[in-house]
Amino acid sequence: MDDQEEPDDPASVAANEVVPAPEADTTATEEEESTRDSSLEMFEQPAPSPPPPLPPPVNVLDEPVVHMEIELARIQQGMLSPVIVISNINNVPEVQATVEISTDQGNEEEEDDTVPIPLEPEPAAGSDGPLPDVAVEEPIELSDSSPNRSGQMFTPRRKKRKRAISPKKLLDSPVQSKDEDEEGLLCPICFDAWTLTGDHRVVSLKCGHLFGMSCIKRWMQNNPAATRGCATCKARATMRDIRFIYARAIKAVDNTREEELLQELNREKLKVIDLNTKLTVVNMKVLEQSEKIDTLERKLLAFGQGGAEFSRSQFDGGAEHRHSYKLFLEKNIEITRESGCRALAYSAKHQLLLISQKSTQPLFPGYSIRMLQVPGFVASAGAASMLVSSRSVRDIAIDASDDLFACAAMEKMVKVFSIQNRSVQCTITPSQDPLWSCAFDKERSKFLYLGSQRGSVYVYDIRQPDQLLEEFRVGHGQNDYTGVVKICPVEPTSIIPCGGFLVCKLKSIWFYEYTPTQQIESHLLNITGAFSAMSYNPDSGLILVSVRPTTDKPTTLVLATLEKLDGVFALKLQHTFEGSRVQTVMYRCAQVYLNDADTLVASYVEDSKMLSTWCTNRGRLRVQQLPMNEGILDICPIRATPGQTYLAALSECRCRIYRLNTE
Repeated sequence: MDDQEEPDDPASVAANEVVPAPEADTTATEEEESTRDSSLEMFEQPAPSPPPPLPPPVNVLDEPVVHMEIELARIQQGMLSPVIVISNINNVPEVQATVEISTDQGNEEEEDDTVPIPLEPEPAAGSDGPLPDVAVEEPIELSDSSPNRSGQMFTPRRKKRKRAISPKKLLDSPVQSKDEDEEGLLCPICFDAWTLTGDHRVVSLKCGHLFGMSCIKRWMQNNPAATRGCATCKARATMRDIRFIYARAIKAVDNTREEELLQELNREKLKVIDLNTKLTVVNMKVLEQSEKIDTLERKLLAFGQGGAEFSRSQFDGGAEHRHSYKLFLEKNIEITRESGCRALAYSAKHQLLLISQKSTQPLFPGYSIRMLQVPGFVASAGAASMLVSSRSVRDIAIDASDDLFACAAMEKMVKVFSIQNRSVQCTITPSQDPLWSCAFDKERSKFLYLGSQRGSVYVYDIRQPDQLLEEFRVGHGQNDYTGVVKICPVEPTSIIPCGGFLVCKLKSIWFYEYTPTQQIESHLLNITGAFSAMSYNPDSGLILVSVRPTTDKPTTLVLATLEKLDGVFALKLQHTFEGSRVQTVMYRCAQVYLNDADTLVASYVEDSKMLSTWCTNRGRLRVQQLPMNEGILDICPIRATPGQTYLAALSECRCRIYRLNTE
């Protein structure tokens, strides 16, 4: 600076002066350029012609040969600057210098703005000649921070460099990196590209992860059979789970947002359905209360006109016509000595009671159907039983003509049998899921409904058993994948002109209505809980639903009717009865139609080991309790003659026949 005062020390003046470097010898320069290494910048100062006498030794390097090494291991994230270690061949103490490297956010190339300042040794006393050549390239300034600084030195100017690209811009860039592009093309075991053919062709496991075939086979073989699994997620897998993938390049489109919007749309639709159902229920209650008010107003008017005697007869007239219904044990039949009985069904045309049991023939293991003749309840003529399945029968359905029946077992197929011929009419295999329930449509007599363990209902025409007519994924939109417990066809009525069918799952109950154009509309009914059984009586139009007990509520038997208001179907509650507080097995209940006013409900109460009955004319009071030493799995009403009604109660080994008397 011009304003600063010059120091008196001539050494410091010489150190701060910028002395232009003399011209280098052309021959020496060419030799240096031919021997210069790309990674080590070497500078050699040629020996001058006879040097003058040197003064006493000063702190200057004589003919230095400088080697520069950069310790990349020390250039780590978080350090302010890398460290450059400079050493020489003249046993000069090690000199360390630090160079600050700054990175910018741009992508353009830019040269270093450092002003080159050459450093010169202190000239010898009495020497008037120029200094020898020291470098070919332009030097840059190094800030020496070593405490053992032994002299001044030269270093070459750094070459042009590209500025580092910020990580943020890398993430925001629409172009994916090479690693991201190859992520779906490399085997995660060997990190080599898989092929379309050969030993390293692309394969997958049942969990969905992809590997090269030879790699995953070697992975499987190197692990014990009991612990073999996916190399990525450790899911259980075997050699049989290896599947070929026929694709050249595997990439997936990110549709997460689309799925989220679809789920949100489904939730909003469910809210609308729920609100409509609640509105329908409230409107039904309003109508019911209005009818009660009208009835009370009429009675009050009659009381004011006819006097107290007429009024008393009006109020007590219902009690005079109240009937009492009792069950009396008619027969106790041992079906088999081995446990295996599960389902009942009654054919009114042939007056046969069908009972599922474990096969008693050693040559034909499995489960069979035994037929009892009503009203004698003895084995029917012909074969006493017929083999139907290798697994336990869960449900029996009889068609509208009473000539065919179907059995749903824990198998992937259903067989349709002839009652008269005792032979198989057809076999239907809808899916890979076990079937829990079956039912024949009453209006469309050849339609067979099959309910699966995964919550789907399949519709088949038994005249074309190989052709699936329709599949209904009941409740899948609401994430209800529970099994179908029961399917009940509903005959056409004034409310349901084209009929339909009820579907009872473990967590929800649905009604599917046929439209005049033979389309089917689904309706989620307004009842919640864990369900174990359902039955429908076409004579009374009542639906009986068994709700499993909870920690604070016992088993609830709900008797309701199916109503439609403003295009929405809902259950109109008629009666509720309390059952057992414990339920370890899915017991089935039954309803017996007596007349337009009375319906008898029967169910097994597990905690008290009783067969209990309720009647609609007695409210919630139990009409009768019959002691049982076995659990009653299924109950079936039997109308043998117009004036005689029976009730069959099936346990694991026995079938009890009760006669219903009216008192």
